[in-house]
Amino acid sequence: MMSLKHTRDFNKHAKESVVTIGVFDGVHRGHQEIIRECVRESEKRGVPAVALTFERNPREVVCGEKPCVITAPYKKIEILESLGLDYVISVSFSRGFSSLEPVQFCEKILAGHLGAQHVCVGENFHFGRRGAGNIETLRGEGKRLGFSVGVSSLVSVEMGQLSSTLIRGLVVEGRMRDVMLGLGRPYIITGKVIPGHSRGKRLGFPTANLLLEQNFCVPPDGVYAGKAVLGNRKYICAINIGSNPTFADTETALEVFLVDFDGNIYDELLEIEFHMRLREEIKFESEERLIEQMRKDVKKTRAILK
Repeated sequence: MMSLKHTRDFNKHAKESVVTIGVFDGVHRGHQEIIRECVRESEKRGVPAVALTFERNPREVVCGEKPCVITAPYKKIEILESLGLDYVISVSFSRGFSSLEPVQFCEKILAGHLGAQHVCVGENFHFGRRGAGNIETLRGEGKRLGFSVGVSSLVSVEMGQLSSTLIRGLVVEGRMRDVMLGLGRPYIITGKVIPGHSRGKRLGFPTANLLLEQNFCVPPDGVYAGKAVLGNRKYICAINIGSNPTFADTETALEVFLVDFDGNIYDELLEIEFHMRLREEIKFESEERLIEQMRKDVKKTRAILK
C-alpha cells in the first residue's frame, strides 16, 4: 500500500480508482465494511482502491472543536493498509479544503485528481462546504462526471448505530468490552515512557509512566487489564489511570505495570491495549492495603488475558 499526502499526487501512479472518503477515526466496524466494499469494487474493475482521509478532524477547522482522538494517525494508516487498500491519501483538512463546494469537490478531487469510477460511502455521508453535499448530491454529480456511487448501511451493535462519536463516548465511560465490540479489536493509545515518582518500584510493582502522544480519548480513572506492545513483543499489563489518592497526588497519571518484565524503558514508545476495566481508583488506608490490592489486580489481569 502507498500513503500519499495530496490528492494531486495520485495521478503520478494511476489514472482511475474506486474511492472511499472519511475521517475514519477509530476505523470501527462500520468503516471497515465500507472499506471492504471499496476493495471488492476495485478488484471487479481492475483499478486501485483508494481511501481519502484527513490528518485533522474537520470539526476542528469548521466548528473550532477538538474531539479526542480514537486512533493515532500512524495506527489508522496501519489498520487501513490491513484492509487491502492500494492507496491511502491523508490530506490536511485546511480552511481552503473546507471551502470547496460539493460540486467543486466532485469535479476537482474525485473526477479530476482521483479519476473516480466508483465512490463508496456510508448512508450518513456529507461533504463539501458546511457539509452541504449528501448522497443525492454525490449521485447527481456522479451521473454528470461519470462515476457511480455505492452506499453502505450503518452497522448496528447492542450499544446503537456505530459511529466514532459512539466509540468516544464508550471510551470515556470506561466500557472497554463494548469498545472492543465496536472496533473489532482492543482500544489502543500510544505514549512515551517518562520518569515518575518511582513509588511503584518501591512497592514491588515498577510502573511505566506514559506521556500521551495525541489528544487521545482517555478512559475514566481506574484500573484496567490490558496488553503493552514494546518493540516486537507484547506483555500482559495492569493499567492505572488516576491521581493516586493514597499518596494525595493531584495530577492525573497513566501508569502501566508490565507483567513478567524487568528493564529500563525510559523514552521508549509503548502501545497500550485496553481489554477490561477491573475497578475504580481507591484511596487506601495504608501502603500495605494498596500492595495487597495490586497483587489481586495483577492476578485478575493474568487470569483474563492468559
